[in-house]
Amino acid sequence: MNADVPRVPRRLLDLSTLLFIGMHLAVLFALCFPVTWKLVLLAFGGYLLRMWAVTAGYHRYFSHRSFKTSRAFQLVLAVLGVTAMQNGPLWWASWHRHHHKHSDTPLDAHSPAHIGFWKAHVAWVFDPTLVEIDRANVKDLSRYPELRFLEKHKWFPLVGYAFGCFAIAGLAGVVWGFVISTLAVFHGTMLINSMAHVWGSRRYATKDDSRNNALLAIVTLGEGWHNNHHHCMTSARQGFFWWEIDVTYYVLRVLELFGVVWDLRRPRRRIAVAAPQRFTA
Repeated sequence: MNADVPRVPRRLLDLSTLLFIGMHLAVLFALCFPVTWKLVLLAFGGYLLRMWAVTAGYHRYFSHRSFKTSRAFQLVLAVLGVTAMQNGPLWWASWHRHHHKHSDTPLDAHSPAHIGFWKAHVAWVFDPTLVEIDRANVKDLSRYPELRFLEKHKWFPLVGYAFGCFAIAGLAGVVWGFVISTLAVFHGTMLINSMAHVWGSRRYATKDDSRNNALLAIVTLGEGWHNNHHHCMTSARQGFFWWEIDVTYYVLRVLELFGVVWDLRRPRRRIAVAAPQRFTA
């Protein structure tokens, strides 16, 4: 376990669970405020920004190192990712790497095949046996003190984001820009753990149940091409073909043009060839 990140006291785990439940109940407060374009744009903009931070930052960068960037922009990706209420970058990367190592086996922390759809979708996050970080598989990330700091103080950016929404639109901004937007990002991400291993097509015969799902690719800015990803997990591009929409990769390409990121890994030439797909559910 990671010596730099203290064990999570049971009371804090219980507090996280209560906060999660409270966030879902707080959605009802949306009925108290008239819907305006300002609130919709705040919620949707926050969704796009933080979903991209999770997909480009937490997933493709921290978990798979599929591109390179500066230490400063690495911190930007980490801070934005923390505002999505999905724990810190070390925890996220550690368990995602564990997932790929044991995908859809009894050792996988969120395999629908072994623990059921709903537990794979959300309940696994609150399993007290899964709150610790395996330092052994995130040594490359643990050497950065700023990432370790974020891991210990992940509430700061999250609360700061909520206050930012309040500054923009008051309590209505908190409900729409923070609560609704954050939950949308959370469940959109978790759908990859659950639905993307249950429903969709399989282009490649991977050893797991990963599937490509165009609808999930739209919701998650490109993560829905999950069978592609499990076949070539180090690729920064997950939509291998022009018709496979991968917004996260498009943004990374733009950032590459400006020198913000570089050395984007692409699918190996021999696998980026169209093949028959098999739809399964």
